[in-house]
Amino acid sequence: MVEPLVKKAAEIEKKAAASYTDGLGLIRGQGLKYTKVEEIVGRIAIDTIIHKYLMEAISKAQKELEKLSQAPIEEVKDIELNEDQKALVKRFAEMHLEIEKDMIEIYGKMAENMNHPLLKSLALAIQENEKEHHRLLGELIAKYK
Repeated sequence: MVEPLVKKAAEIEKKAAASYTDGLGLIRGQGLKYTKVEEIVGRIAIDTIIHKYLMEAISKAQKELEKLSQAPIEEVKDIELNEDQKALVKRFAEMHLEIEKDMIEIYGKMAENMNHPLLKSLALAIQENEKEHHRLLGELIAKYK
């Protein structure tokens, strides 16, 4: 189970972020402002802050995923749908296809404008995930026309 690891990582990142932030203040207070030392510690502080918030978000997402727990993949069946069910699935997929299209564009623009490599990589990874959603919804639409 990943939850205890995420929780532990979140706790460590939170402490580390506070420590790096305090340390950055000490370094600057010792006349090391605008030096390579400040640049390196500042970069690590920023990365650690990002890690802290990512772990918090992952923890929240994990809790929501538990609420939606799905059947094991080997139990998933492809059943024959009646006309009403086909229409419902098609309508649902079409409605969400537009949302996914917008999100692909938004995450692409976010990636173009991100000034931190980790955030840029995350935006690009999420954009790829949105492209997969778009493809899957397109398959549903084609299947239930």
